[in-house]
Amino acid sequence: MKLKYHFAILFAIIFVFSGLVFGQGTNSELEEIQNFKEKLASKVAELQKKEDKALSGFLMLKKDKTLTIETTDNEQFSVELDDLLTKFFQVNVSVLKEITLDNFEVNDYIIITGPISGKVITANNVYKDENFTSGSGIVSDTGQGDFALQVVTLENETLTIDIETATKRKILNIKTLKLEDVGFSKIKTGDVLHFFYKKISNKDEKKYSATKILVIPQEYFSK
Repeated sequence: MKLKYHFAILFAIIFVFSGLVFGQGTNSELEEIQNFKEKLASKVAELQKKEDKALSGFLMLKKDKTLTIETTDNEQFSVELDDLLTKFFQVNVSVLKEITLDNFEVNDYIIITGPISGKVITANNVYKDENFTSGSGIVSDTGQGDFALQVVTLENETLTIDIETATKRKILNIKTLKLEDVGFSKIKTGDVLHFFYKKISNKDEKKYSATKILVIPQEYFSK
């Protein structure tokens, strides 16, 4: 990798200069070498900052010490892992918990940081996260099976939004303009629906289980 090549050259120079003064250098020479080392260390940090990138996507393949991910742009990258250097984390709201490679499974949404060369990223850190996506549309049908809504989005796509027991449901009270809990039966054709769901792959399935919904009654727009 390009970054490792830089490091090898820099530390080889440090080793050579240190060897020249070992056991025989004056205080002035040692101070000069120490300053030189510090400048090199600063350069290494600069290279790290410059070349360290981040990628995110869904885990497509997990094999030995290599992962394959597919980004939301449908590009595939190989992820090289290092037994000593690569660290793994679970993202939980704003808290990071260190985990192991065994905790990762195909279709997990992951974020990787590290230097990139072509379609290969050498992982410094790998984060296991959840990819939440939002959308908006108008309810076109409330009879799409058990607790499911058909919604036409702003992009003129027709989606089916499943309302689960755990789905957080709110509606705007058009009189008080406050948010209130709402039952499925209160949602009508023509209402505007804002929804959040957890995306679990890049597949365009047109059907999603909502984690949260916000209903704006159609009457609000005719006031």
